[in-house]
Amino acid sequence: MKYINKENGHTLIEMMIILLIITVTISIPILSFQSLQEKKSIDYFLNVLEEDLRYAQQQAYANEEVIYFKAVKNHYYIRTSNNPNVSLKQRTIPEGVSIQKATLGFNEIIFKNNGNAKKAGTVYISTPIADYKLVVLVGKGRVYIEKF
Repeated sequence: MKYINKENGHTLIEMMIILLIITVTISIPILSFQSLQEKKSIDYFLNVLEEDLRYAQQQAYANEEVIYFKAVKNHYYIRTSNNPNVSLKQRTIPEGVSIQKATLGFNEIIFKNNGNAKKAGTVYISTPIADYKLVVLVGKGRVYIEKF
């Protein structure tokens, strides 16, 4: 009897190994994309928060009125002293972001009618990615957020 030795195909184990390699190779970019998306979302929130603080400062200076920056549960808003029931802006604080008092409470950020901050201080912002501090300076009323 003659045996024909053909090696045209692959064994089941070889195919399973190839499928495993392909699956792992495809899943790595998907996992890194999710963490990148979360980082971009946090960065966007911090940029908008900083812009809103500058907006509040500009409104105080332009309209010569006191502006309050307040936070309640999962959102913050900007209100004027002339009309405290109407929000100039209102934003949602993303899930996973927590704001803690350091030397200044988040609800204590007030801009006087000349655009300067009423109090100087620092507010800590914790995110799943990193920790940040929001710094309010009195002299020029400068406000900035930095990673620490």
